[in-house]
Amino acid sequence: MSTSVRTPCTARTLGALLALTALFLTGCGAIQPGTAVEVGDETISLARVDEVSTDFCAAVEPQLEGQADTLRHAYFRGGIAGTLALRSVADQISAEYGVTADSDQYLQALTELRQGVAAVPEELRDSVIEVESAPDYVEAVQAAVGEVVLDGDGEYEEFVAAGSEEFEAWIAENGVEFDPSLNTVIKDGTISTADQSLSFAVSDTAKAGLAEEPDAVAARELTDSQRCGR
Repeated sequence: MSTSVRTPCTARTLGALLALTALFLTGCGAIQPGTAVEVGDETISLARVDEVSTDFCAAVEPQLEGQADTLRHAYFRGGIAGTLALRSVADQISAEYGVTADSDQYLQALTELRQGVAAVPEELRDSVIEVESAPDYVEAVQAAVGEVVLDGDGEYEEFVAAGSEEFEAWIAENGVEFDPSLNTVIKDGTISTADQSLSFAVSDTAKAGLAEEPDAVAARELTDSQRCGR
């Protein structure tokens, strides 16, 4: 039995996955070696980002076999780093407010996701679920936080909007910093590339890596370890 996994390994699904919340993050501060993202007092290591990225790529690789949307590994590596950062923000805010992501919408989406990835190898499944469930998880936390802020007076969409404002305030106070090598920022609810490195792209391959949209032709010229798909 085959399964379809939504993945940031394609430009279309990357855009759908990354439009998560109304956050405004930058990555201009110093960051410790080996750290991918500093989220308030918590850190996400580069090793963790690489682990999830590798698992995710392996899970969706059969779907990309022979397709034109073979992508540069760096694209979804940066996207996954941003997704893990958003999950960390949600984890920390939910702990501060004493809430959980238990909305009916989230629980239903999580159930459907688990069913959808049943055919994914077990050792890869947790990484896929962690990434794919992120948009629903973040929204569920926002709704729970917003319900507290509004004292339960409102509809689900109003709770989400109020929770989103609390996310913005938390980030402004606590900060989120990405390792410049990830070329990743979160702004206006979208995780996107942003060249924050101190080096300059000289070769055609390097310049392709800094493009806003993935170059499938350039990606196919890379080694297997540098790309997702064949």
